[in-house]
Amino acid sequence: MSLESCYPDKSPAIDDLLDVLCDNLRRETIHYFENCTEERTATVDELVAHIDDRVPAPPREQLRIQLRHVHLPKLSDRGWLDFDADTGRVRYRGNDQAGQLTREVHEIF
Repeated sequence: MSLESCYPDKSPAIDDLLDVLCDNLRRETIHYFENCTEERTATVDELVAHIDDRVPAPPREQLRIQLRHVHLPKLSDRGWLDFDADTGRVRYRGNDQAGQLTREVHEIF
């Protein structure tokens, strides 16, 4: 059964959420802000240290490159955070619909 047949009005938002959450490094970035700090800002180096401590990850420099060039820009494009590539600063915004959409996806399956 496709998501479109269940929730045609919510399908784009659900697809977007699943696309964001399909990558472990993006999930860990979100986890950091949601569960590990009360701050809404961090540096790329702080995120690298957090991710490196929690999950099997590539060497730190490779992880830093992946965050800066792939994952933080994608999270920024999707509205989860603001990323200043010049300074390496990240400001977390979160996603108000994520919890509800996740519950709805769970109900589908």
